[in-house]
Amino acid sequence: MWSITNNQSLAILCGLLSLVALYLGFLSFRLSQQIGLLKTQLQAAQADQQLAFYDFLTGLLNRRGWDRAVRMLVPTGPQTLVMLDLDQFKQTNDRYGHRTGDRVLKEFADRLRIGFETSGSVLARVGGEEFAIVSAQPSELLIESVELWLETQRGSPFRDGLHSIVIRCSLGVAQRTEGESIEDWQDRADRALYEAKESGGNCVRLSSMPI
Repeated sequence: MWSITNNQSLAILCGLLSLVALYLGFLSFRLSQQIGLLKTQLQAAQADQQLAFYDFLTGLLNRRGWDRAVRMLVPTGPQTLVMLDLDQFKQTNDRYGHRTGDRVLKEFADRLRIGFETSGSVLARVGGEEFAIVSAQPSELLIESVELWLETQRGSPFRDGLHSIVIRCSLGVAQRTEGESIEDWQDRADRALYEAKESGGNCVRLSSMPI
């Protein structure tokens, strides 16, 4: 009969432990591969969401993201909507070029963040030079904040190299009434914005409450 010495037993045990260690190392390698793949997929999904709901130039919500956010916010209580449109932006593009125009849009978005994002408002770029704010503040309080912010913009021109560009914008404000559809609410804000434009621009107009 074969007999196994202590040294042989130890050698066999060491061999088995080595095999176990190799197997565990292989499992660890495969697990790290899977984790890396999942991280890549998650990053890709987040990037897709960023493209789907956010404006690439300003980082604000785009129209699709805005529509989704508004529909989520409306059931939470009264909301006030502000529509903003840069005045004479086409002339800015024509005079200084589209690269400067893009910088103006980005700067305008940054100023909106500074002025309103800390108050819990939701901000979006909903068109070329059109922006939007929705806030839980009553229209009377929000319009005071908006007018103060607008006055600050008049005294703080955008500087691009040798150019100094005063950012002018028109604003329409509408507070949503109970039971009012989102579409009617936005239409009232758009009409108030149109009135601001017709009044010469660079001003704020408040929509009257629907009867």
